[in-house]
Amino acid sequence: MTPAPVLAVQGLVKRFPMRGGRFVNAVNGVSLEIRPGETLGLVGESGCGKSTVGKLIMKLHDPTEGAIVVRGQNIAGLSRRLMKPVRRQIQTIFQDPYGSLNPRMTAGAIVGEPLKIHGIASGRDLTRRVAEVFEKVGLRADQMTRFPHEFSGGQRQRLSIARALIVDPEIIIADEPVSALDVSIQASVINLLIRLQKEMGLSLLFISHDMSVVEHVSHRVAVMYLGRIVEIGPRDMLFSNPQHPYTQALLSAVPVAKPGARRRERIVLKGDVPSPVDPPPGCHFHTRCPIAEDICRQKAPALNTVDGEHRAACHLRAPDAPAARSAA
Repeated sequence: MTPAPVLAVQGLVKRFPMRGGRFVNAVNGVSLEIRPGETLGLVGESGCGKSTVGKLIMKLHDPTEGAIVVRGQNIAGLSRRLMKPVRRQIQTIFQDPYGSLNPRMTAGAIVGEPLKIHGIASGRDLTRRVAEVFEKVGLRADQMTRFPHEFSGGQRQRLSIARALIVDPEIIIADEPVSALDVSIQASVINLLIRLQKEMGLSLLFISHDMSVVEHVSHRVAVMYLGRIVEIGPRDMLFSNPQHPYTQALLSAVPVAKPGARRRERIVLKGDVPSPVDPPPGCHFHTRCPIAEDICRQKAPALNTVDGEHRAACHLRAPDAPAARSAA
């Protein structure tokens, strides 16, 4: 039996107002869920809305519509005061480890601050807990008195991870956690996250534009395009048998790491990503899709089941679509 999700996002919408009464349609009806101990990879091009989804879940932005359900409680409309205990359950790791750390605070004070805010520990108990989490993320306790500028980029991201873990959360929102790091450092931070997830039973939303990284860390993968989920499913299914033309194009651009491995045929998308201020009607991807038909320009596709938990939002991949078999 599939365990109940620790996090379920239902019909999430976020529109940012602009001058003249117009809106940026950043997130448009996103639904997803994360189960206990699972990593859901959320991937897509820059500007597709994936980071906004993470900020909405953290309530750094208030959603325009939709529900954010954490352990059965809809937090979408909670006030700042009522959100405080929920924030212990959901922590985040930001993309820029230097920009997210206060340069005037020592590393130990930065990591220990959430314990003070939530009234969990103080004094020697706080110092002990901080030292323990430093060791857990691969830092030394004697580094607690240093300032952020005295750490390398990889060490600063470990500080960010330590700060997220210190309150023993259930869910981690990891927003491009390795994209600002050197390639040589990325693997060690990714492996650290995987190890900590297994040890602590964490559930992760791993946001990235790098399909190779997402494949390595995720159990399931959701692909976003212009504010919508266009494909979602178990990692192995999605990578071995991508159904949406956009997913196929993303995977065709991934370099092949193994010598002699067969490369996917490169799919070059024409045109630019449409503006989220004025998205095209129907399927948002139809302006760049190599197999688009009239229905794609007129009607937004639903996420249709392909196989088990594998779903794709494409009219031509729907089970009852006449062109589904020929387009596959």
